[in-house]
Amino acid sequence: LALQSFRKALSKDGRVVIMDAVLPNGEDLNGKWNAAVSFDVLLMLTGRRAERSRLEWSNLADKAGFVLEDVLSTSSVTVDLAVLSQS
Repeated sequence: LALQSFRKALSKDGRVVIMDAVLPNGEDLNGKWNAAVSFDVLLMLTGRRAERSRLEWSNLADKAGFVLEDVLSTSSVTVDLAVLSQS
């Protein structure tokens, strides 16, 4: 896992910032339309990769010894910034 390699290379207060879509967890949608989720469905229909939810990013970070510190929105529908810090 690349994240494990990053953890070894970082200082104790270092952070990793990942540019990717971070989808809301299913229960957070509350029946509302979400452009990022619609884009994710399009990716799945075309056979390409799917985007990860906030919970999936949190679990992935945890497995590599990180904590999902924050998710920052950008002006792009398909790009968020997932900020990971060492646990």
